[in-house]
Amino acid sequence: MRLNNGALLFFFLSKSSIDTSYGFVIPSRKAVIATSLLSRPEVYEINRKLDELADQCGNVEKPVVTIASEVEDIYHASKDKDIVSFNVLLKAWGRACQSLQRQKQKHVKYNIQESKSVPSIAVYTPRDAAEHLTKHLMEAEASYEKDPDGGLIAPDETSYNIAIDAWAKISVPDSTKAAERLLSKMINNPRLEPCSISYNSVLESHAHSSDLDSLERMNKIWLHMQNLASDGNKKLKPSLRSVILILTACVRMVDRLENVEEKMSCAQQAHNLLEDIKKRADAGATELTPDITTYSIVMDAYARIGTTEAALKAEDLMKEIKGVFEETGDYRRQPNFRTYTTLIGAWSRTSDSRAAVRAESLVEEMEELYAERMGKGKSLQPGEETTKPNARTFTTVLHAISRSHEKDKAKRALRILMKMRELAKNDSDCTPKIGAYNQAIDSCAKTRGDQVEALKIAFAVLKSVEVDDYVKPNEHTYSNTVKAVAFLLPTGPERNKLAKVVFEKAKKDGLVSKEVMKNMRKALDGEAMHQLKIENLTEDHKVPPAWSQNVYRYY
Repeated sequence: MRLNNGALLFFFLSKSSIDTSYGFVIPSRKAVIATSLLSRPEVYEINRKLDELADQCGNVEKPVVTIASEVEDIYHASKDKDIVSFNVLLKAWGRACQSLQRQKQKHVKYNIQESKSVPSIAVYTPRDAAEHLTKHLMEAEASYEKDPDGGLIAPDETSYNIAIDAWAKISVPDSTKAAERLLSKMINNPRLEPCSISYNSVLESHAHSSDLDSLERMNKIWLHMQNLASDGNKKLKPSLRSVILILTACVRMVDRLENVEEKMSCAQQAHNLLEDIKKRADAGATELTPDITTYSIVMDAYARIGTTEAALKAEDLMKEIKGVFEETGDYRRQPNFRTYTTLIGAWSRTSDSRAAVRAESLVEEMEELYAERMGKGKSLQPGEETTKPNARTFTTVLHAISRSHEKDKAKRALRILMKMRELAKNDSDCTPKIGAYNQAIDSCAKTRGDQVEALKIAFAVLKSVEVDDYVKPNEHTYSNTVKAVAFLLPTGPERNKLAKVVFEKAKKDGLVSKEVMKNMRKALDGEAMHQLKIENLTEDHKVPPAWSQNVYRYY
């Protein structure tokens, strides 16, 4: 059955009223496109086709540059186009930009030969896509300013927001400066008025930045937004999204700082911001009411410091948000698996003697709360997350155990690993990844109790990895196993033999890393190590490339 124009308009408006692809809520492109249907059907048809193609540019499995190039070719060839057409063109390149960034992060390279056509535009990287998008925007702006009465397309706030967001989503040098330049052009353009979306996108670019002054600049932008809002700018009402971006930047900064006092100061800065928005919310700015994500991020800032003092700060925040939830019953402020896993991580990074016990008790609490919640028989609210532990939670507990001083840490780690495997039979979220196995082996290596039993457990875990169809060993697997041999057996022929067995496995898998060689030097006696060098290393004492070809390298 063919729908008439009126029916098509209703279909588009009812099917999709918002678009969150750029990380914020904006009127859906389909809804905007549909509004031109009754007045200019020919423009509608072009915009609909362009939008369908632009959506595909967000699919990392697609030849996104080829598709975006096709959008551009259609746009330039069409006489029937408007500001919506132009913004869909920018959207195509913005999404292509993000897809290229995801491909880069996953080390995926799309084979252009698999595509039916070769892109007509030379764009290869996320930066290329962002620059190409910006070029379109600047050329359109220059053309309009040159002849404002000539019927040319005038870029609007959406045009600039798409461009700023493209730069915000990629990790390249100067992306923050590019985003700020575009925002500055909006501010200085009498035809345009930046909104919260514009400023939040710039904040996001700083949140992902490696610049040392990024956090300071974010605070200035946040203060500027508040001042403009106080002066009556309704488009710049401060939101929780702005706060979350700043808090996320604090977490990144804590990771980058080396001095514990500086780390604590940065985490405290995040905590101060939380306290500030709590006061504002109490004073009537309900849009700034902190939710569980806000609390979890501040806890994460403390969690990454690695001291007992910081872990206790995270504990205080957990206690506070529990109280808030009990008082309000608001599921948006209910501790979930992320909150608990963050707290477990805080303890796992410390050298506190209570860390492992506390980590395990927190998991038990998570399981009890989850059973209680599901036992109520009420369906989950949209967006509600439970306290059900997942693989990351259990792996974090294993990390706490491996760092602990517990004499039976090998058996405790094995118990956690076996529990994960059992739960995974019915819950894939609990399937242990290689990191969990590596932590278990590391726990064995550091055992100071029954060392013979610990060594048996270490090799049993290694064997489990080797026969598991869903996990593969990495360089840490072999490094930790060699370390277990070095630490758990006395010097002698048996230790030499076992270490060489593991070394041969690493060689075969191309996973002989520097850490593997370092632990081999600890495991083998002088004569055995000398013999290994003669038999295995090159003349310049390097490991042959084939033996380390699968070692992950951080770039």
